[in-house]
Amino acid sequence: MGIWRVGLVLVLACAFVSCTNYFEKGYHPELLEERKIQATRKFQIIRNDKIDLVVFATYLNDIERTYYKNLEYFFIEIYAPSQEPIIFKRLRIDLATRDGKSWLEPQYIRLLNKNEYDEVLHPINKWSNCYLVAFAKSTLIDTDKMLLRIVVDEQEEKLDYSFKVIPFQAL
Repeated sequence: MGIWRVGLVLVLACAFVSCTNYFEKGYHPELLEERKIQATRKFQIIRNDKIDLVVFATYLNDIERTYYKNLEYFFIEIYAPSQEPIIFKRLRIDLATRDGKSWLEPQYIRLLNKNEYDEVLHPINKWSNCYLVAFAKSTLIDTDKMLLRIVVDEQEEKLDYSFKVIPFQAL
């Protein structure tokens, strides 16, 4: 009987240690959702007193740095009430360099399929198109003062990631 109790205690101890590691690393969906909110910026383009375009841009490396190690990733959600497809001739996305005078172009921009969404990375608006935008990691980028520029039809918007919207709250 004694060996069974020791075995049971060891199994329970391993289970509790595993749960502790899970929550310490911040993989809990509510924590990731809060990080997503903090790492998201938004702007709208209004033409003729109507919304032409709504853009949400989330800096993914701020949500989970260990998962997004090799590139600087952004989850870009674009909603056009007119339902017109976004033509990339209308759109340009750049990342500011450390000096703030030059801009880096993305390595790639990829349209995400609906089956690629998960509990955290999903559109705010179900009619939006979502893109994964990746930039090469570089010493030219100041990750503490991240600045993303999105230009639509020559109208420029700069999204500042150097501040946190709300203080991080652990559950």
